[in-house]
Amino acid sequence: MKTAATTISGAWLAGDDTTVSFRDAAVAWALAAHGVLAETATGYGHFITVEELAERVQEMSGVRTDAPTRTWMDAILRKVARRCHSAGEPPLTALCVRANHTVGDSYKYVLELAGLPTPEDLELHAAYARWQCYQTYGAEVPADGGVPPLTPKVAARRGVAKARKVEPEPEPVAAPAVCPQCFIQLPATGICQYC
Repeated sequence: MKTAATTISGAWLAGDDTTVSFRDAAVAWALAAHGVLAETATGYGHFITVEELAERVQEMSGVRTDAPTRTWMDAILRKVARRCHSAGEPPLTALCVRANHTVGDSYKYVLELAGLPTPEDLELHAAYARWQCYQTYGAEVPADGGVPPLTPKVAARRGVAKARKVEPEPEPVAAPAVCPQCFIQLPATGICQYC
């Protein structure tokens, strides 16, 4: 744990505990985040959680913080989104998901930058954005182009929902044939054994 003197700004250099302004830390983290996300995009279907990305950017940049991830990672993802948008790159931030594997509100900033409305299915939109990242960064995309992959937890939830919707109604069972005289079910021969 750092002393109060080294954490006044909330960030410090890992090597010597020198205080770093949060503004300088955010710049270092955003550069590192872009690199981590670009590396993630080299594997088809790969993604990273916000917590994993936060840890990786601190390791790569050498700038640490004890501030909760939720208080600073959104700003870092916004910086990366702006960089990608300005450079004409695909939105690498689509590769960063929450613990439940959804992109959440931070991905909506990508849409704002592009001047697009929020789609009904934000997760599917993000899947297409991830697919674009995979193509751009050299991932081995299936020969047929593949289907933009949803994250496993999202796909699992949707698979259950689809199974319920697609499951066919059971066929009505025909009433068994009965003898018109005694009303007892007829055997397979169709001849009543009692009449």
